[in-house]
Amino acid sequence: MLFSASLATAFIASAAAAAVPQWDQWAHGRVLVNNITMHYRWAGSGPPIVLVHGNPQPSITWRLLGPMLAQKYTVIAPDNRGMGDSTIPPDGDYTSEAMASDLEGLLDYLNITKASVFSHDKGVGAAVALAIKKPSLVNALGIVEYGLPGHGYEQAWTPQYNWDTYSLYPLAAWAVPDAAERFQSGREREAVLSFLFHASYTGLSGFPLDVIDRIVDDLRKPGGLRAMFGAFDAKIMGKDAAFFSVLNKKPLDLPFLALAGEASLASVLKPVWGPIGKNTTLDVVPQAGHFPADENPEWLFQRINQFFDPYFHQLKKVDLSVLKNRVTLV
Repeated sequence: MLFSASLATAFIASAAAAAVPQWDQWAHGRVLVNNITMHYRWAGSGPPIVLVHGNPQPSITWRLLGPMLAQKYTVIAPDNRGMGDSTIPPDGDYTSEAMASDLEGLLDYLNITKASVFSHDKGVGAAVALAIKKPSLVNALGIVEYGLPGHGYEQAWTPQYNWDTYSLYPLAAWAVPDAAERFQSGREREAVLSFLFHASYTGLSGFPLDVIDRIVDDLRKPGGLRAMFGAFDAKIMGKDAAFFSVLNKKPLDLPFLALAGEASLASVLKPVWGPIGKNTTLDVVPQAGHFPADENPEWLFQRINQFFDPYFHQLKKVDLSVLKNRVTLV
């Protein structure tokens, strides 16, 4: 009987996985928010979880993790302003507060009043800012591989005597977008390959050529390279540091998971993220560098599931299929 029950469980799990479309078959949507059109993908039919990507990868960074989560959640994966298929903001505002406002507008349009949120790299700033600005929208928050400006980011971009090509020098090199664009224009592929190789656990093995091509093509679109560098702009980081200073007196008061890759920010995970929240869980992603969703998606899926599961019942199931053939931009 136990064997039969195990077979039945495995069959049900397999059937659920088969019912979830792979990344390139996900539904698309666009919505007007804050003078941009925000593009998003979605799949699944459960309670909502929002995946917020970083830079230089647009939402394609969730191509492996997203379908796993969509077996249980309605997964919503937007492209941040200026990235992927979202448009470039005319005012050049890439602050975490502005990106959080985009996420708020997207959720409002989708009629979602509460969601779980998981974020990576530059998307972390947007996700944390959303939790600060609109705490009622976020029931639980997870982040991986970032340090907030004012809370560790400055230490990461400050040159050290032991820096080499595996260090975080791009944070400093990209802090002046005018110069960064001048030197990287026409060399987008080299820049992407170098960053992915040096910041990962096993070089480029976690990044198929077609994925690299999509990242590079995104940067080569008109204004794409400047948009990517905009989120690293020293002036933007200064505004972010001022915004996040509120956490010194009022840490996040929600379930909060902070992760780092063992070959990347693991050594600074506790001092950087420990003081940020009142209910914080810290963990290290094994066999991963800066890109756990690409390098070890199965482990990341299990850890996210484990963390968010106790708060799953707080969320209402959403049905985004009602958006099919709906006009959203006028």
